[in-house]
Amino acid sequence: MKKFLKRATLAVAAAGALGASTLMAPAPAQAAAPGDLQIIGGVNCIFKPWGPNWTSGPIWQMNRFLGVTNTGDFRMTNVRVTEFNGPTKAVPARKGVKTHGADGKTITVNTQPGELWPGQTYIAIDNKWRGCWPASISGFTIGNEVENPLNNVGYWENVDRKALPRSGGN
Repeated sequence: MKKFLKRATLAVAAAGALGASTLMAPAPAQAAAPGDLQIIGGVNCIFKPWGPNWTSGPIWQMNRFLGVTNTGDFRMTNVRVTEFNGPTKAVPARKGVKTHGADGKTITVNTQPGELWPGQTYIAIDNKWRGCWPASISGFTIGNEVENPLNNVGYWENVDRKALPRSGGN
């Protein structure tokens, strides 16, 4: 019986030491969120008054645009934007671009072709037309790094869809 109590006490002490060491061990390192490309776009109609853009007087003007924003924490490479049934454009090299560094401070960088740093946006397609009619734009973005693909495809239109009025019992 005495031998059994010694072994039981030793087993409880060993289990307690193991549990305490687990509590005291440092937590595993958490990796920062990867880069995340998000497609942006839109189709807008505005009434443009006299000015430098149009010399023929006041006129309705439609603007279609499609681009990409890096909403993640890392630099993305070989970033491209493609309009469905349209061109594919790569992010161009740019000088003196402001972005945020790993410590959260704003830094200025010179980018390479295809690079998109955290917080940067590139508008690949920007069309302006006279007049306003039902139109849409759709496309996708992709880069070399693995990231969330759920926000890489988008579709925008300038048609307002109104709910049908309820009939009054007819």
